[in-house]
Amino acid sequence: MPANKVMSWKEHVKTHDRRRHAAEVLRNVNGLRLCYVYSVKSALAAESYLNDAQRFYNYVAYKIYKSVLWAARDWKGPGVRVWTRFGHVKGHDHRTTDEYIKLQAAADPTVPHELEQGLRWVSANTYRESQAADLYGGFLKAALWPAGEFGYVEPAYLLRVWPQLRNSAVCAIPLGIMSMPGHELLQREEWFPCAQCRTSNGSPGASGGQST
Repeated sequence: MPANKVMSWKEHVKTHDRRRHAAEVLRNVNGLRLCYVYSVKSALAAESYLNDAQRFYNYVAYKIYKSVLWAARDWKGPGVRVWTRFGHVKGHDHRTTDEYIKLQAAADPTVPHELEQGLRWVSANTYRESQAADLYGGFLKAALWPAGEFGYVEPAYLLRVWPQLRNSAVCAIPLGIMSMPGHELLQREEWFPCAQCRTSNGSPGASGGQST
């Protein structure tokens, strides 16, 4: 892509060849760890935070924030410094989210909030990492959300970068990839590669809750 273009999964990575190439390129980036947090809205209870868009966004953003800090500390040590950047989301008041995250983190002793050097929201063209994040999000979407004429999913792109997921050598759930409202949303997928999460008959097995 030209240097003045912001790469987008939706606009620039539409074909199988481009998606496969994107996965190959990102797979070979050294010094990178990946954490996913996602929610299947159709699986949420009607009375849940889904009914309040701002509350829903704040809740998921805080889950992501915790994952980032835990991953950074456990990867680089307790003295690591972290600069967290969220991408702007149209229609959301990020000031409210900033206040929510800081309030929740300050009240939770398991979250190493002291590592954070400057939580901010930025546009997609500010950092190349934001463009990479959009492609990684596309890999997840292709693996989980049926699309096209026949409603197929394509996990190949996600599986190609799976080794970059935190704890992927043991079990990526929940610190490498968290599914809401439950881990079984991911475990039940036929392509899911983590054998430790399944019983001998192929049904989802027990998985631990969120830990530090």
